[in-house]
Amino acid sequence: MKNFKKILTILFVSSCFSVANAQLMVDETGKTGLGIETTGSLNSQLTVNSLGESNVTMYLNSQDFTGLKINRTSQSGSSYGLYITNHPSGFENHGVYSRNTISTGTRTAYSSYGVTGIAGGANNGYNFGVAGFLDDVYGAGVFGSSVGILGNVSVTGKYAGFFHGDVYLTGSLNVPTLVSPSDYRLKSDIKSVSSSCLDKVMDMNIVEFKYKQREFEAAEGAEASREKRAPWYDEESAFMKNKHYGFIAQELQKIYPDLVVEGEDGYLGVNYLEIIPLLVRSVQELNVKLEQQSNGIVKKAATRSTDEEATNIDAIVSALYQNTPNPFTESTLIRCDVADEVVKADLYIYNMNGEQITEYTITERGKTSITINGGSLNAGMYLYALIADGQVIDTKRMILTK
Repeated sequence: MKNFKKILTILFVSSCFSVANAQLMVDETGKTGLGIETTGSLNSQLTVNSLGESNVTMYLNSQDFTGLKINRTSQSGSSYGLYITNHPSGFENHGVYSRNTISTGTRTAYSSYGVTGIAGGANNGYNFGVAGFLDDVYGAGVFGSSVGILGNVSVTGKYAGFFHGDVYLTGSLNVPTLVSPSDYRLKSDIKSVSSSCLDKVMDMNIVEFKYKQREFEAAEGAEASREKRAPWYDEESAFMKNKHYGFIAQELQKIYPDLVVEGEDGYLGVNYLEIIPLLVRSVQELNVKLEQQSNGIVKKAATRSTDEEATNIDAIVSALYQNTPNPFTESTLIRCDVADEVVKADLYIYNMNGEQITEYTITERGKTSITINGGSLNAGMYLYALIADGQVIDTKRMILTK
């Protein structure tokens, strides 16, 4: 730490000797001041252009646009324009603290940046304007807050970045997955959606469109010409060239007002993520309706079938039935149905080699039967088939035992 103070002291002295008519003084306690015309005591150990403050070791009151400027040439290995090591010991500990603001008075600055980082000159992909690394179990490599809260924020988890407040992007957000907090412990007034979503979803107007170019507004009192304004979006990006699909916020607001949010800039935005549960609910409702319709169709079909059977009770369709008894030793009965419109019907008996053994002509129509005498046949398995007007109605097996 002593070497670090010596380095800063040299930097302060070197930077301040360039100030015209600079005054150097050392008081009776050993405190050093530059650019000071006084015989009184100094408040800081090292101070420039001011008496300093009692709780500040090194104090610089700059009269130009640069508070402290360090310029060094590059070298091999790691290179630092300013390297600070701080060992946390108090309530809030800052390796670097930068405050670039005023609490009262007229705004006079065109732009104000607490920390500015510009990087370049390294291998492609290894240039970082601002880099942050988390060296602990919980916390974030980069922390950002839009509500002025620092010390009271406790981050449970390890994150590359943690932002307390809204985040706005003018480019694409590329993530492998998107997760929203949904634990029931984080919710209150939980209720199942009881109202119908299908009708509302059907009322949603889906449009295709392209985004307009927007420009950053010129600062108050600054040059407001078009050349001085910066565009929000890259004109050559896919975001500007491609078509997009979505909703018009003003239209969706009439259907689901809670899904439409007004931004700080006064423009309306849509919460697309929470539309997903509504779509799922609509699919569930549609599935219920389809099941109801399906059940209705089945009931109607069953009723119609019963009515048709009652109407056509005498209608006969050609069919062949299993012989009884089976197996048999002396004789067996083969029943069959022959439709009234059949012109020619025959029953054929075959052995298991496919050779025709005998043929029976069926003259009757409707329900009929034929008796087979097994006395003329050898014991074994046989096939019998019903042929009606040249079409095979059915084929079955019978077994003869002796």
